[in-house]
Amino acid sequence: EITGELNAKMQWAHYFCNVIACYLVVIEGWPDCIPFTNLSTVSSALPDLEMLLRVWESRSIFWKQLSNEEY
Repeated sequence: EITGELNAKMQWAHYFCNVIACYLVVIEGWPDCIPFTNLSTVSSALPDLEMLLRVWESRSIFWKQLSNEEY
């Protein structure tokens, strides 16, 4: 929704080029205890995934639109 593009996808491997630079959006609030990387390539311990889901749902993690100055 934040990008205005229905086909926009998260791309972990090229997050800066294909997400931040392309759409001027970033993920804010990611917890320090979980590496910011494709979750299928790191430990997928259920408690960690459940915690991520809770913080996304509580909007503690969120997509932030960047201004040109912030970019």
